[in-house]
Amino acid sequence: MIDITETPNLISFAGNPVIFEACSDNYILSCGAYAYFELVVSGVDTTIGHSFTLQFAGKPLVFKTAGVTGHDGFLFGVGYPGQSFNDFANNIYQCFIENYYIQKYFTIALDPIGVSQRKIILQARQIGTDCSVTLSNVGVLGVAQGVNTAGTDDDYQDYFGFLCLILDSYNNRIGEDLKPSDTIGCAKFDISDYIKSKFASWEMPRFELPELVGNVKVHGWDYLLKYRVSFAESIAGNVKGLHPDGWKYALAGGLNHELLTSLNENNLEYFSIPTNKLKFLSWLPTSKYSRSGVLEKLFFLFQDNPTGIQYRLVMIITFTDGSHKVVNATEQVAFAAYSVVEFKVGFDHLDLVNAQFGKTVQSWEVFLMDSNDDYLSERRIFYNDTRVFDSEKVFFYRNSFSAYDTFRFLGKSDLNLEYERQVGTTVREEKYSFFNAPDKQFSAKETESCKANSGWISLYEKNCLRELLLSMEAYEQINNELFQIVVKTAKVTPFLKDGEYLYNLEIEYERSYQNSFFSVHVPESSANPIVVPKLLTWDNIEVSFDDVEITFDQTTY
Repeated sequence: MIDITETPNLISFAGNPVIFEACSDNYILSCGAYAYFELVVSGVDTTIGHSFTLQFAGKPLVFKTAGVTGHDGFLFGVGYPGQSFNDFANNIYQCFIENYYIQKYFTIALDPIGVSQRKIILQARQIGTDCSVTLSNVGVLGVAQGVNTAGTDDDYQDYFGFLCLILDSYNNRIGEDLKPSDTIGCAKFDISDYIKSKFASWEMPRFELPELVGNVKVHGWDYLLKYRVSFAESIAGNVKGLHPDGWKYALAGGLNHELLTSLNENNLEYFSIPTNKLKFLSWLPTSKYSRSGVLEKLFFLFQDNPTGIQYRLVMIITFTDGSHKVVNATEQVAFAAYSVVEFKVGFDHLDLVNAQFGKTVQSWEVFLMDSNDDYLSERRIFYNDTRVFDSEKVFFYRNSFSAYDTFRFLGKSDLNLEYERQVGTTVREEKYSFFNAPDKQFSAKETESCKANSGWISLYEKNCLRELLLSMEAYEQINNELFQIVVKTAKVTPFLKDGEYLYNLEIEYERSYQNSFFSVHVPESSANPIVVPKLLTWDNIEVSFDDVEITFDQTTY
């Protein structure tokens, strides 16, 4: 019967090991037995050089009587006048204790003093025929064989293994694996690769763009995959009935080695810690500077909701005159259990320019509350940054939770254009003309290579930006449009100010595409501005391409 002996947490990360273990007692047909041997001593041999042979594990061991044993391991004391068979048996017992091979394969016991005989008992340490003992060439007086039970090996089921089947909540197959059992009838499966491949098949953006009306978008399995794992015994290719485990969830992200190891050592999982349940899916500081035009999103994982708790996004606006205003940024609704919700919390998303007539927003704070005004999430503060920076760049990138973060680089930036050309020679068996030169350019590609500087940031912010360097999906925001980039290099420079270190992060990145044609792009528009020619009138004197003056009687081109 199959027993699922190890399962991952209810919510695990697809980027980390997701391990199941299944065991079964059907892997073995019959259990082996331990070998047992008795050497019976009923007399005393007084002659030096007499011997007997014990054979086991393919080793014949010859034991001899001797006057001086010298802790040889194969020599035992000869009998002397006045000694009894009990003393002689003890001599042999001491020799067995000093013998490496007997100690390796057997536990050794000496019976209490007897009336007519005394036994030395060898009990095998392991199951199997290897420890079966044979007594032969007995030349020692008073030594004989007592009870001798041969060991037997375990009889295993041929070609026995476990089949692992992973299905999603719609019973679509995510993956399938087959492994042989180990020596105790168990097999472990790490299914993280199957879950990651399922997430990798998601081709749509994991965030809303272009953005629709409203500040909330609920996500499905693009973030949190509901799955079930079933196991079955496989014998010589014949698969028996499936034994399913309960439903579990996988988040499309991962934790680094240090945090994951620490949690495992303490038998914890990240989302079972009460404080982590309140956190948005971001490692960035809970307070940051932002401004109008910057894409700001927060993602939150809602877990079990057995009582149908309702939530709303609450915003506290602080104005420059010190006054405050509390606003419900969303309607109050019951959250869907085990879902990830995207909240749009930028200056423009929340229409803060119209927060209150005649007042300027200094900061806005967002958090989730339930219908009883209890906090469901942590509080995050955004400070309205009205400063103007010549080289500001905004990056939007996928973090380790598979959610998205925004960070502004305010330092000096740089742009380089690199060109890659493919030129070849064509052979023409014809006369040269103006248009058939032999050298020809087949392609020309332009790559934008950019540098961006974070400005002076704290140690915590610098560490959080490691996510941008590790991210597999990063964008540069230009007005309200996003363009994918690939980060190539990074350099960090520390600076000590007032006893505290600040850091400067400089990254070099490329557009994740190459251009083969030139055109002028105006962000937020699918077409370049078109300048309509003006009609020529009598008072609009211009010059034509051949320098002939256009007169007043020419009203059109």
